[in-house]
Amino acid sequence: MTCNTGAMQVIRCFSIGVVALLLASCGASQYAPVQELGYSNAQLSAGNSVQSAPTSYQVRPGDTMFAIAWRFGWDYKKLAKANGIASPYTIYVGQKIYFNDINSNKLIGSNIVKQSVKKPDVSSKITVIKTRPSSSIATTKAPVVSNIKQKEAYKGPSSVKWNWPLKGKLMQGFSNENGAFHGIDLSSTLGKPVKAASSGMIVYAGSGIQGYGKLVVVKHNNTFLSAYAYNSRILVVEGTKVKAGQVIAEVGKGPQLDPRLHFEIRKDGKPVNPLRYLPKL
Repeated sequence: MTCNTGAMQVIRCFSIGVVALLLASCGASQYAPVQELGYSNAQLSAGNSVQSAPTSYQVRPGDTMFAIAWRFGWDYKKLAKANGIASPYTIYVGQKIYFNDINSNKLIGSNIVKQSVKKPDVSSKITVIKTRPSSSIATTKAPVVSNIKQKEAYKGPSSVKWNWPLKGKLMQGFSNENGAFHGIDLSSTLGKPVKAASSGMIVYAGSGIQGYGKLVVVKHNNTFLSAYAYNSRILVVEGTKVKAGQVIAEVGKGPQLDPRLHFEIRKDGKPVNPLRYLPKL
C-alpha cells in the first residue's frame, strides 16, 4: 500500500505540473500584440532608435523612399537626389539605395553598366514574357511606388508652433547616443486621443516601419516632421491636411504592453529632442 500511495502522489504531482504549464502557455498567448506592433527582440531592448545608415540598402517588398529615409535618419528628398531618383520617387524591389552624397551617383552608374551586360537566366526571360513584353532587365523587378508626390507639394509655414500631442507623464527621455532613443514616451490610457502637435500634412499613416507599430507622421514644413507611434487606431490618411490639436490617432500599447505614446520631432530628417520645442507644462 505504501508503494502504491507513493506512486499515486508522483502521478498527481506530475499531472498538476502539466496543467500549470498549459495554463501558463494560454496566459502568455494573451500578450501576442507585441508581435503585431512589429518589434524585433533587438528593438524591444533598444527602443525606437534610428539605425546607422549603411553604405547601401537593398529595397524590399513594401519599402518606400520615405520609409527607408525615416529608418536611417535621412531626409527623403536628399536621399532621392543622392540616388538620382526623381518624383514620384518610384523604387524597385532589389534596387540598391546608396547613403553617400559623393559616391552614390558613381556607384549607380557602375551598377547600370553591369546590369546592361549581364545576361538574364531563362527564368527571368520567362517572367518578363508573362508579365509585360520589354527588352529591359529592370522590368523583372516589382515596382514599389511611394506617395511622396503629394508630400513634396506641401511646404507649410516658415515657423512651427508646437503643442503637446497629449498630457501624460514622461516615461522615456530623448537620447542621441549610439543605439539611442530618438524621441520621448508619454504615459496614457488605452484609446486616448492623440493630437497633432502642429498644423501640417499627413505624409505617413501605417504600420510598415518596423519598431513603431501603427505610426502617423506629419510634415509641418520643409524642415520639421513629427511622429506619433504605438497607436491602437489611426484616424487620418496620407495626403490630408490637419490642424494643430486635431485628433489623428488613439493611444495603443508600447513594447512593455502598457498604454503610451512615442513622440518624435525630426529636423531635416534628423531626430531632435522634443522637449526643446514643446511648451513647458
